[in-house]
Amino acid sequence: MIAFLTSSFIPYQDRGGDYRAPELSDENEFADRLLSVWPHEAKLLFFSSDPTGHEENDFRAKELRDALELDEMQVGGLIIVDDREERSTEELVEWADVIFLAGGHAPTQLEFMRERHLKECLNEFEGVLLALSAGSVNAAEEAYLIPELPGESISPHFLRFAEGLGISAVQIVPHANSCKDILLDGKRYIEDIVVPDSYGRHFYLIPDGSYFMIRNGVTHFYGTGELIEDGCRKPVESGVVIPAASHISAPLWSALAADGYDMVFTLDPKKGKCFFYHLGRNAQEILEGAGSGYSEICEKIAVRLVEEEIDAFIDQSALDVVTAEVEERGSFVRTAHMQTESGRRAKNMRVRKVPGCGDIYLCTWFDISTAIDHDWMTDEYARTGFMDEAERLIPTLSYDEDFLIIYTNVKGFKAVNELFGSQNGDMVIFQTRDAIRQTLKPLILGRLESDHYVMLVNSKNVTPRRLNALSRQTYRTGYKEYHFEIQFGIYGIKDRSVTVGHMIDRARIAEKSIREEKGDCFAWYDDLVRENYVRQRVLLSDVKNAMDTGEFRPYYQPVVDAKSGDIRSAEALIRWNHHEMGLVSPADFIPVIEDGGKVSALDYYVIDKVLDFVEERASAGKPVVPCAVNLSRIDFYDPTLMNHIIERFENSDHAPALVRIEVTESAYADLERNAMGYLEELKKAGVRILLDDFGSGMSSLSTLESFDFDIVKLDIGFIRKIGIRQKAESIIESTIRLSHALGARVTAEGVETKNQLDFLRSVNCDYIQGYYFYRPISEGDFARLLEKGLRKSEI
Repeated sequence: MIAFLTSSFIPYQDRGGDYRAPELSDENEFADRLLSVWPHEAKLLFFSSDPTGHEENDFRAKELRDALELDEMQVGGLIIVDDREERSTEELVEWADVIFLAGGHAPTQLEFMRERHLKECLNEFEGVLLALSAGSVNAAEEAYLIPELPGESISPHFLRFAEGLGISAVQIVPHANSCKDILLDGKRYIEDIVVPDSYGRHFYLIPDGSYFMIRNGVTHFYGTGELIEDGCRKPVESGVVIPAASHISAPLWSALAADGYDMVFTLDPKKGKCFFYHLGRNAQEILEGAGSGYSEICEKIAVRLVEEEIDAFIDQSALDVVTAEVEERGSFVRTAHMQTESGRRAKNMRVRKVPGCGDIYLCTWFDISTAIDHDWMTDEYARTGFMDEAERLIPTLSYDEDFLIIYTNVKGFKAVNELFGSQNGDMVIFQTRDAIRQTLKPLILGRLESDHYVMLVNSKNVTPRRLNALSRQTYRTGYKEYHFEIQFGIYGIKDRSVTVGHMIDRARIAEKSIREEKGDCFAWYDDLVRENYVRQRVLLSDVKNAMDTGEFRPYYQPVVDAKSGDIRSAEALIRWNHHEMGLVSPADFIPVIEDGGKVSALDYYVIDKVLDFVEERASAGKPVVPCAVNLSRIDFYDPTLMNHIIERFENSDHAPALVRIEVTESAYADLERNAMGYLEELKKAGVRILLDDFGSGMSSLSTLESFDFDIVKLDIGFIRKIGIRQKAESIIESTIRLSHALGARVTAEGVETKNQLDFLRSVNCDYIQGYYFYRPISEGDFARLLEKGLRKSEI
């Protein structure tokens, strides 16, 4: 349907005077626009405002026909709908090409429309609807029935708002030229009647010659007028009208379109009809020639999608699918990809109910490519956006200057969130961004994730002095103050054929190579960094083969009784004798395996080796002591591994007594309820649980209170301070007393001197682990040590 809602487009003439064929108004190109959509030999249905005013209806119908034909709009047939017409409205609407809603008394016309069920019959009408004055008023979703006759403005029974035809969302007050001077029941028509009624609503006060044109669900206004809203009057100029938010200026809607909204419209799921509140320029091109039917709109969209998604979109966007999903889940969301002049774009379709509007749905068609390309919090480029922009920009840069890709890392960022909360953590992110922009002046800046930024920078802005100054930051909020450091990995762009993704990876590798003990805050990607990285990649790729061929070997460090020095247990450790590199330090391969996500596979391997070792010795009657195996935090989120461990314990006569599980304090603090269940299940099976590195975390006392640990292992950091710091000694002594009170024994690890041993004995520490007694030894050497006839473990 194409609708023209007017105040008046025919000069008024009294029915009793000399008749003169009127001319259609051509103000604001009304006649030309109507002619452009006028059907050939149109069948015209004249819907009167007063069904009993036969002579008036005949006169106005003749006047309308003459005016149309005078402007070359031929009328092939004319039917006047008043109380003389007995045919059904459904039959008449089906016959008509053009429907005219006459002017007159709006309440009388609306009542007659209801009697004739005009609203229901218009659902399938696809022709031209032409409305004048009262007809335009009644075309609205909610008609504003302005008092016109004496007594109506003061009558408590006069209904000012009623359900209209639903063709439009604009509420029109016609004849602005003349109604400003009207007095009705002693009231000024505009100031005392219309303005007070405008609170919470939008009224359009339009003069004769101005009009609204609604096509494809989009409402255009042509001419001049005023918007009366919440008691205020504002000028209205020609342009697209957004009925639900008409007070929003055109620039704001332009900004909305630029931000990615292609369409905003409502959908009546029962009728399958749409009404547009916003339609971007590209969307207007896509929907050219489409009506207001939802299915037709979807078909127009589908043909613009990438070929492989067309059929799926048509199926998924079907009205019954959308309706079912909205009713069941509250919303419908799908993403499809459209090929445009600027490339492939991701489009997100969302449908949800409109609160307070019954069954009406709100639909948006949003270009999420911008959202994907930009970081949600800082509005800097996200990974994909940075890479796309850098790939575009780098080839255009001058070869006379040097450019760098820099990757950043905020050291200890997790501690900021833990100490000050996530909101302050976000502010650290913003402070880092602003400091980078001010100091390094990047050509492009992106936020990859969390506290990691990446940037393309001119090398002239990057000096050691600037980096060192930039690296030291202090965040202040109220009386709180936190010092943090930014680290920088730098990749110098020499070969521009290298992909930006590889450049970022190399800058990240450089950042990871920074040695904290040297106090460095930046590192360049160079041959040495590359060699170390390649070595790490080789190690990671060889992990599975190393387990299959036995390159990974369990080592055992005995744990002794503090008083007697007898071996009471051992901790199982892992060593790697690589086929090319020889013996690789755990400090070199463990971080690589953790970063590569293979730590659980290695733990799986170690625990099986240790279980096999103790079961073989126990079954053969050989001397054996309990051996502890370390589990990482991630192991508890691997059901396959945890169920395997539990199954082996359940199927062994010796394992529960001879294999113990160590979990670090920091790992325990991160365990969620479902992961904790595995620890509790092991405890019930008789397995002893050790709390490792006690005192290194931030929640030590709550950790002891929340789980019944069998043994507490003091963090090595405390042991190294024995004889140096009295506070550390006091903490050790207090921790041992507390652990004993809770039924747990205590192991001190990292003991290397007699002074440390003597102190630990004096405060009743139970067990000692460290180089003072034993270094980690191979499985064969450990077995031979046990064969010397050591006393059986009493624990």
